[in-house]
Amino acid sequence: MHVMRNTIWLLLALAGIISCRKQDDYKSYLTGGEILYTGRADSVQVHPGRNRVELYWLLISDPTIVRSKVYWNNHADSTEVTIKRTAGIDTIRLLISNLAERTYDFEIINYDKVGHASMKAHTIGTVYGRTYESALLNRSINNAEWTDNEAHISWSDIDSTTGVLGMELKYTDAGNKLHDTLIPAVMESQISIWANYPSNTPFQYRTMYRPDTLAIDTFYTDWETKTLKEDITLAYLRNPGGPFLLDPSKPSDWRWGQLADWSYNAAAGQRYTYDAINGTANACLTLWIYWDGSLTNGKIYQTVTLPAGEYRFNATISNIDATLEATYVAVAEGSSLPDVENIATAAGYYKLKDNNDKQANVPFTLTQATTVTLGFVATMISPSDQSLRVSRVNLIRYK
Repeated sequence: MHVMRNTIWLLLALAGIISCRKQDDYKSYLTGGEILYTGRADSVQVHPGRNRVELYWLLISDPTIVRSKVYWNNHADSTEVTIKRTAGIDTIRLLISNLAERTYDFEIINYDKVGHASMKAHTIGTVYGRTYESALLNRSINNAEWTDNEAHISWSDIDSTTGVLGMELKYTDAGNKLHDTLIPAVMESQISIWANYPSNTPFQYRTMYRPDTLAIDTFYTDWETKTLKEDITLAYLRNPGGPFLLDPSKPSDWRWGQLADWSYNAAAGQRYTYDAINGTANACLTLWIYWDGSLTNGKIYQTVTLPAGEYRFNATISNIDATLEATYVAVAEGSSLPDVENIATAAGYYKLKDNNDKQANVPFTLTQATTVTLGFVATMISPSDQSLRVSRVNLIRYK
């Protein structure tokens, strides 16, 4: 019973002490007398920035606080802020600049007018700078295309933890007017569209980052220049397919005939260049042999004049039978395609092999306005059942 009574008295004494501290949390009682402590900084936060930080804290309990002192670098550096308390809770914000890029331990001590200090309030924060910024990556672009006087940019998906805030894009229009746009980031499936965008006009862009949700500064990647790809097929090529059209002036039947608007040599023409085996809605450009003959340097092509730039001639393949012996999608300067034996002289070419080839892309570059020939050349001797059917072609300009 005696032990229980002592325990109860001890608990009551502790409760009294706690109650006193709740009423006056800036007093501390130590052996030898009363020592007064000024109210401590509460809810301390570090808002990181570029070679600087903003410290944030609350003053809640003590109306006598007149100044706060902040230390860092193990008390080697410090700064002081004058406080004018109000009747309620005060929010203090302090900007510290000219800091090296690293992590810091900050210590805040409050003082009243007679010099009583508070208990220390500690917080840790990171200062960012050029090292952080130089490691940032520009958001990648899945596709950048000009069509119908509009620029369409499809951005790659990003993770919300990367800190990407948005993208800044700028370009100069035909009237020499600079357009500068800030694009807030969407994490997935983001597409940006600019109406009345001038054809064949490059743009610059960079990505904006915030290293922390509390950050006070924005960081940027280096500028990167991109050119919108432009589908110029209809401006330069006739009868590009999807489906291909039949030349009605030439002999034909329900399946076979000759292509409208394409040139072809005798080797290709004698076996027909148009194939509607799957119906006219799916008619194809074709080069082929079967059991009754062979094909040597059969050519189907168009000749156009293109301005200087970077291009890609694309062919979408419907079907390939057997393994093709020597069949190429090719682009050559001048008014004809080279023979198979001289295909290396072409400005660009792609060798088709079998039915796994569904998309053939031939990039080429012109340094000045040039007449070029685009098309297909094939030699088919063995095996005896080779065939190529192309469903469409297109011509893309990149620069």
